[in-house]
Amino acid sequence: MKNKIVSTIALLILTTLILSSCLYFVKAEDNVVTNETQNNEENQNNTVNTLSLNEQKEQVEQELQKAEEQLTYVQDELSESIVQLQEMDDKINEYQASLDEVNSQYEELQKRVEESEKQLAEAQEKYDKKLNLLKNRLVAIYKNGETRYLDVLMNSKSIIDFVSKYYVVQKITEYDSKAIDELEETKLELEKINNQLEEDKAQMKLTKVEAEKQTVVLTNTRTVYENHKNSLSESEKQLNAQIETYKKQQQELENLIRYTISGSTYELKYSGGVMIWPTLESSYITSPYGSRLHPIQGIVKNHDGIDIGGKTGDPVYAVADGIVIYSQFNTGGYGNMVMVDHGLDSNGVKIVTLYAHGDKLLKSVGDTVKQGDVIMEMGSTGNSTGPHVHFEVRENGTHVDPKKYLSSTN
Repeated sequence: MKNKIVSTIALLILTTLILSSCLYFVKAEDNVVTNETQNNEENQNNTVNTLSLNEQKEQVEQELQKAEEQLTYVQDELSESIVQLQEMDDKINEYQASLDEVNSQYEELQKRVEESEKQLAEAQEKYDKKLNLLKNRLVAIYKNGETRYLDVLMNSKSIIDFVSKYYVVQKITEYDSKAIDELEETKLELEKINNQLEEDKAQMKLTKVEAEKQTVVLTNTRTVYENHKNSLSESEKQLNAQIETYKKQQQELENLIRYTISGSTYELKYSGGVMIWPTLESSYITSPYGSRLHPIQGIVKNHDGIDIGGKTGDPVYAVADGIVIYSQFNTGGYGNMVMVDHGLDSNGVKIVTLYAHGDKLLKSVGDTVKQGDVIMEMGSTGNSTGPHVHFEVRENGTHVDPKKYLSSTN
């Protein structure tokens, strides 16, 4: 009985072990299947995600390319439109300057006419007085007879009396002759003033007609300009506003430069000769004098000097002896700027040099500088894309090519 119970228990344990083993293998297999399924699903998801990312990348690239093409197209159109508008604006400025010049000429002629009329009246009065005096003198001579002077001389009591009377008669004759000559000169002066007056009056008429014609052209151009300006898109209007602001700053800067030069009253003599290179000899010109494309596409601007590249802190030299007439930060785009008056050359032309975009100013207004003195350090202040010095030479306020004066043009 006891052995039967032991056998039964052993059988139960063995059955349990077999069932456990079977369950383990089934569960393991299920886990494998499950893991494989999950891995397959994840791989599928990863594949899907990878495809989506590639598609998205391609889509983005296509959109970027499309956007770039559209941007280029817009810029081309905008550039053409803006250039046309700015060309009209330049024409308006030219017409306005020409009209101002004509009006100035008219005012000058008007002053000359008024002055000539005044001179003519004074000369006429002077002529009339001399003519009346001469007439009265001739009448007196006629009434007294032509022998009056001879009678005076013949009635002299002595040789001394004769000589004295002869001297008086001679002086009277000289006076009469001089009065006639002066009268003739006054007459010629009258004719000259009158002829000039008539020429000025005729020129005034022509100038007035020219002013009226230019006023009509200016008015019509402004009307076309405003109509074209109103037809711009918003982006074009914004760009055009930037250009107008820039051009206004440039004009204000030009006015400042000319005002500073005209206000310099130092009595200096420019010795002539060549000017030294404004900075280190190893530097070179990055932008020459003359017309160049403005950073805003399509706009051409005259470059009033030369740009010489270098590093921040490089020395900037006075190219010749002179006196500093400007040394401060300029808000018109030149940043830290120095101007040096070198005096009048042999032809009476005032020579001034200008240095811009400095990092640090080293001289003050009124300082006397010698050729080669360091007046500022090179920098990139104001409207600048990198360290350089903008260098100008001005003759009576008008910019000229610096090559005319520099010892070298690296």
